[in-house]
Amino acid sequence: MNKRLVRPILVWLIILAILPLPLLWLLNAGLTDSFHNLLIYDLGLLAYTYWLTIVYLSTRPKWLERWLGLPKMYLVHGLLGVCALALALLHSQLSFSMQRWVVLTGWLALYLAIGGVFYAAFFLSGWLVDYSPRATKLKKRLQRPFNHRVSLWLHRLNFVAIALIWFHVHLIPRLYQLTGFIILFDCYTLVAVAAYCWQHFVATDLAKNKGRVIGNRPLSPRVQEVTVKLSSQASPYQAVAVYFLSFRGRGIPAEWHPFSVASASQAAPPEVKLVIDRVGDFTKRIGQVPPGCPVVL
Repeated sequence: MNKRLVRPILVWLIILAILPLPLLWLLNAGLTDSFHNLLIYDLGLLAYTYWLTIVYLSTRPKWLERWLGLPKMYLVHGLLGVCALALALLHSQLSFSMQRWVVLTGWLALYLAIGGVFYAAFFLSGWLVDYSPRATKLKKRLQRPFNHRVSLWLHRLNFVAIALIWFHVHLIPRLYQLTGFIILFDCYTLVAVAAYCWQHFVATDLAKNKGRVIGNRPLSPRVQEVTVKLSSQASPYQAVAVYFLSFRGRGIPAEWHPFSVASASQAAPPEVKLVIDRVGDFTKRIGQVPPGCPVVL
């Protein structure tokens, strides 16, 4: 069978079934309740596990990127968010009465999740704007107040939703008394959050792929060519590879953005040429990056 077909199927099988299985087993083995009530617990647990997986995928694990490919990894990330939201909605609609704080944390997390999914679908992907001219016009009008940096911070409200769900589960006495389940539940949460913190706050400083901008010139009114001289410790690359760049100079945000390489690794240390289409609020400021600006790739 074609590897291009087998690999996505394996990834979906691991994420949808194998990953949440230990939590589901501990929960259903420890609780004595009706099938209907256990199903409600399971739906919420599946949604939470998928949200944690989304957090891990947002770190862009290199092993998965090499094995699956960046576009497909983004697709899994997006579809998993929709799937988690659908399960969370079912969980909320079928749920029975609980204590006040249990209900409050659950509903707050659900509202944040709904807002996050729709916001990401509109501003951070092309799922809506690529197929609706009206949506495209509306997005252009809203790009200034909801620029990329604001969008990223709003998207990170997902961590608030995860924290609320964590409290939501710990506030349910029946679940908190299941020691094995709670320990594993907390381990899943810790691993996902720790992976995100490591990638965004620690790994960047340890990265070997660093360099400095040595050229920045316009090729046309909309296209900019940026040349980066990599350090001697940088890993070799190939043309048409994708680098996530973070500029560390003044005048431009340090957030990460993906760009395709438009050169071959020949110089020693190598130089990377990036041809960038200035279409978004971030890329329109690429021309302001001065020579000598530090870059992490």
